[in-house]
Amino acid sequence: MPEDDDCCSRRGWRLRQAGAWAAFAAVYATAQGLSAWAAQRQSGRGTRPQYDQFERPAFAPPGAAFPIAWSALNLTTATSAWRIWRARGPAERDPSRGEVLAWWAAAVVIRSGYVPLAFGRRRLWAATADAALLSAVMARYALLARRIDQPAALLAVPEVAWTGFATVLSATVAAINSP
Repeated sequence: MPEDDDCCSRRGWRLRQAGAWAAFAAVYATAQGLSAWAAQRQSGRGTRPQYDQFERPAFAPPGAAFPIAWSALNLTTATSAWRIWRARGPAERDPSRGEVLAWWAAAVVIRSGYVPLAFGRRRLWAATADAALLSAVMARYALLARRIDQPAALLAVPEVAWTGFATVLSATVAAINSP
């Protein structure tokens, strides 16, 4: 009977861990969805038709690439935060899990601002500043996360790279499309 109890407790632990991961992924996905909804509501159109209206540099990806990229980033970054959340306590010199997760939460909030700024209000330079801030916050998150859980930090690197690229793209689009 004790083996059954151990098996059930492990199964319960796995279910709790899967639930925690799903919650982190849902936070990012919800923030992204609300951001797109707000932009569409402000402009009366979806983001892809608006993106197609901008003059873009040759290195700009097609509009269809963005939902794919952001969906993948939702998963990697949520998984990163989940790993930090479930990590054992850090050494004294390391940041606390709460501090690292606060940087992650700040990134969620900042990330939610880009789409309404760029597509809802057409404030391209403000959207560029939002992208730059997101890149910096995610870089800080990754640097702190690596002191707690190296794989968590590595899972954040794609978003740091993508938001760095997005900042350059956004600045170029703003420069081309600004009067």
